[in-house]
Amino acid sequence: MSSASSGTRHPVHYTTATTPDGEVIGYAWGGFDGVGWIDRPASSLSAYQAGREWYRKVDEAQREGLAPHAVVASLSREPGAGPVTGAPSVAALEELSRTVTAADDRRLLAQLHPCDSQAWQELSDAFDVLTDEDRKVGSGGGQLSREGVYHVSFPVYTKPLWRAVHALSGVGAVTPEHRWVDNPMDPHAPVGALHPADAVRAATAIVRGERMCEGTLATALKIGLLDAVALSLRTWNASRRDERAGAAGPHPGCTGGPFMLYVAEAK
Repeated sequence: MSSASSGTRHPVHYTTATTPDGEVIGYAWGGFDGVGWIDRPASSLSAYQAGREWYRKVDEAQREGLAPHAVVASLSREPGAGPVTGAPSVAALEELSRTVTAADDRRLLAQLHPCDSQAWQELSDAFDVLTDEDRKVGSGGGQLSREGVYHVSFPVYTKPLWRAVHALSGVGAVTPEHRWVDNPMDPHAPVGALHPADAVRAATAIVRGERMCEGTLATALKIGLLDAVALSLRTWNASRRDERAGAAGPHPGCTGGPFMLYVAEAK
């Protein structure tokens, strides 16, 4: 949801829109090239939905025929808007919108269920028993039917591999809080260990991406991303488990439901 032109180099003025709890929703800007709205790709689902209303406000202000600086000044008086600020270009503002904050990471980690020991055991078991044969991706379709029509080919995954993939959902690593459509999966092999929040992002992109574009899982498997995700999540959960074991009494985050009260930032 952006009417920005990333190629512009002209200075712009903008106002920052935030939620009541301080999360940045996006930026309404105005300048030589007109006015526009820029989302934050890493924002929460609720912030993204709030951004739709801001997009509408920008569009309405533009239709009123106001000058770009007047549009921004008007929007800066809306609830949740910040003061009018300058930026060297729309491209610089788009770059700012791609900033991922510690709060973004904490929100994704809060989707995990560290107190569901059965789900985490299933994740460990499913990945531990995967063999090289289980990891092989077959191919279906591609044949010529009796009617003379070729069926589109598609990847065929083994049951053990599907078990491992489904286990990611079981621990809460596949979440609508990561807008994977706006954050495509990196097609390159991961470098180093994944931050657990990045593992949640990758797990969501892999599982949901496969439903929309067959072969996403095959790519993640080939470059080692799927295994990196599982290792990161298992390491994170093990560290949380050790911390809970060393605490006096049960932690309130384990009284039921998703683990929302205690999310230690993994290093």
